[in-house]
Amino acid sequence: MGSGTMLRHYPFFYLPKTILMLSPEQIQKINQNISENKFKQREERYMYLGILSEYQLHMNNYSNEIVYTKLNPHQHFLFKRVLHGLKVYSQEDISKMHWDKKRRIKKVWIRGQKEINIWKQTICNKNINNFLRLFYNSKLIKEIIDVPVNEINEHYKNNISFKDLNIKYEDVILFYMSKGLLPKNFIILK
Repeated sequence: MGSGTMLRHYPFFYLPKTILMLSPEQIQKINQNISENKFKQREERYMYLGILSEYQLHMNNYSNEIVYTKLNPHQHFLFKRVLHGLKVYSQEDISKMHWDKKRRIKKVWIRGQKEINIWKQTICNKNINNFLRLFYNSKLIKEIIDVPVNEINEHYKNNISFKDLNIKYEDVILFYMSKGLLPKNFIILK
């Protein structure tokens, strides 16, 4: 087996053109280290976003990673309905829908938007506190940093996008599950 064959099977690291052979045990150890690092980064990310407890609750029961693009149509629809409300339906469907169902969908959507707004403000507060720690010697900065990150203004609408805050749809799904806006068994719904 030449080094070219080795490159095709293990593309995660660079092998020089010279003959470099790794034993299967070494390759397995490298792969294990990579997966452990990936898990650690995911756990740190969820801790930072404030949804680690929900991730830990579901991580052993299901796959360790929620992939938004692999949701089935029912899961996708439920998630989009919480995220966008009645906008997921056509005008024809809305006109045929019972008034109580419209009211419930709107109520869940409004609550979801409030929760997302609070969450986004908390993340912004964490980000600005991390930035302001660079200037910690100032008395004014110390007073700003001492304010808890979860102290938010419910009347302020945070318009920063998920992308700018480095929030993925997988994070939003876990967040909605933790708030009860999506069912606890959302990940295994068929």
